[in-house]
Amino acid sequence: MDKNLFLKNMEEMIQIAKTNGNQIDHKELLDYFSDYELNEEAKKLLIASFVEAGIRVLGVDEAQIVAEEEAKEKADISEEEQGAIRFYEEELEQMDLPGEEEQKELIHAWLVEKGDGEAVIESFLPQILEIARTHTGKGVLFGDLVQEGNIGLLEAMAIYQGKDAEGFLAHAKSAVEDSILDAIAIQRGSDSVGEAMAIKANRLDDASTFLSKELGREPKIEELAKYLSMTEEEVKEVMKISLDALSVMEADIKQS
Repeated sequence: MDKNLFLKNMEEMIQIAKTNGNQIDHKELLDYFSDYELNEEAKKLLIASFVEAGIRVLGVDEAQIVAEEEAKEKADISEEEQGAIRFYEEELEQMDLPGEEEQKELIHAWLVEKGDGEAVIESFLPQILEIARTHTGKGVLFGDLVQEGNIGLLEAMAIYQGKDAEGFLAHAKSAVEDSILDAIAIQRGSDSVGEAMAIKANRLDDASTFLSKELGREPKIEELAKYLSMTEEEVKEVMKISLDALSVMEADIKQS
């Protein structure tokens, strides 16, 4: 199997599904990849990858497939990794962390009144650990996942320009997960394609929707780039891939 071609096909189908309301029929999906002669396990993994990218796969029990894949990933976690997770969880239990509403107040104070940024960073530790925990067993050590999540949070804090605590929460969580997924993609040797690109496309859509409401107009590329902690070139690249996928879909419709 040509891995690069397979990842490219996945990227194309994810973008096509996004133009169709973030959904695709499972028969259509499997037919598209029929030339690869996938076994049942590979088919489940393919469907799970689309679900994780935010695509609804019609005609299958998405929750069951994702749960099965997560169970396999957990089974692959070494005792050393399980020990690292327990260590962080025990540290968390000993910390006096704010609740959900108090965290929002801390964020608001930091955004509006230039409050304590360190307190905001500390308050995010439970979210970072939870996101890191969902991505264990994917080739990157748990401690490294936490570190990448912290880097994503710091980048989000450096870039965010708004004053809304809810908006920052959504932005920061996306930045944390994106940083972790980028690290996993790099480890797998598939950076800028497949999963990493799908996540960026999802974040771009979410950012465009949020900023449109905030600004009362369509956001500019530089505004999207600042909000997403991406370069303007990266934003343009993701936009181009989305447009290319739409062109593919329109061509398929005309041929049918």
